[in-house]
Amino acid sequence: MSDLSLFFGQFLRRPSEIRAIAPTGRATAREMARLVTPDMQAVAEIGSGTGTISAAILNTGLPPERLEMYELNAAFCGRLRDRFPGAVVHNLPAQEMVNVGRAGLDAVISGVPTLPMPDELQSAIVGAAFQMMKPGAPFVQITYGPAPPLSEAVRRKFALSHTKSPRIWANLPPAQVYVFRQL
Repeated sequence: MSDLSLFFGQFLRRPSEIRAIAPTGRATAREMARLVTPDMQAVAEIGSGTGTISAAILNTGLPPERLEMYELNAAFCGRLRDRFPGAVVHNLPAQEMVNVGRAGLDAVISGVPTLPMPDELQSAIVGAAFQMMKPGAPFVQITYGPAPPLSEAVRRKFALSHTKSPRIWANLPPAQVYVFRQL
């Protein structure tokens, strides 16, 4: 089964769990992985889906054993384990990384659809990520909307600054990538 078939099938079966209409495009995945380098010791990807962003992360030269993935959908987790042997795949929500993941993360790459989430859930996810990350490490977040993918209240709570990519038109729907860092 292709990634698109798996993704669409899961979207139809679990629409509240799968919020995107298609897997992340390759150009967007490359932009999301842009800050990852082969010398990083630990990177987490949250909302890994079918692995488009995971592949871009590993294409930077990062060894698979240094990548931890968090994905809620069990079918996607099976695909990720098959596709990326050596990487650690957790069938858990992102905020659970504080209970099972590696501390001292060099980056967190997020495909989790944070924009429509309430502030409390955004805070739980972002708080867990920054608790596990090295100081100054980037939290990279995809979004499809015109506004930043984290609310102003959440950005203020965690003292976050951000930069954003130009709109990436070669994605369905067009996307932007934000990089958040704590001040």
